[in-house]
Amino acid sequence: MEFTEDTFIDVIENDVYDMAVLLYREYFLKIKNKQDIIVKNLVNSFSKANGQLESKCFLLKRFIGAMRFEHAQKFIETIEAVVNDSSRGNIFVRSLNVVKAACLIIELLSKVKRKFAFMERRVQETQKGILRIAVEYMNEVTTEEEMRFLLLEKDLDSRDALNMIYDNNLIELLINPFAQNIVE
Repeated sequence: MEFTEDTFIDVIENDVYDMAVLLYREYFLKIKNKQDIIVKNLVNSFSKANGQLESKCFLLKRFIGAMRFEHAQKFIETIEAVVNDSSRGNIFVRSLNVVKAACLIIELLSKVKRKFAFMERRVQETQKGILRIAVEYMNEVTTEEEMRFLLLEKDLDSRDALNMIYDNNLIELLINPFAQNIVE
C-alpha cells in the first residue's frame, strides 16, 4: 500500500495521533496539498479528551505554517476551555507529565502568537493560566525523584521540560526546591 495524504488524514480523523507522528516522520515530504484539512483536524483534536497530547502538539507544530486565523482562534478557544475545565475534560488529566504538557502547549501558543501578532494579549492570558496550573502542580511534588521525572522526561523532539522551560522563559516552574536541586 502506497502512502497518500488521505491516509495521513484518515489516521488523524481516527484519533491515532501516535501513528500519525510515525507516518509524518517517514512521509513528511509527501504531505503538502491538504495541510488546511490536517490543521483543522489537529486543532479539533485538542477538544477531545483522548490523551495523546504530546503527539497532537508534535503534529500541530509541524503544520503551524498552514494555520489560518480561524484555526488559530478555534485552537485558543479550545485550549482555554480544556485548561479551565475542572473535570475529566481538563487537558492535563490524561497527561503523565503535566509540566512537559504545559510547556508543549505554551510553546504552541507562542508559535500562534508569532504568526498572528494581534492575538498576543489573548495568547498571553491563556499561557499565564497554563503556567499557573503547572506551578501549582509542581508545588505538590513531594520527592526529588518525581521532580526529576517531570523535568527530564524527553518529548518527541528529544527535548526535556527543563530545555523547554529555558527556551520559553518559564522560570516560574523552577522555583520549587526540588527543581533547584535538579538544575544545579
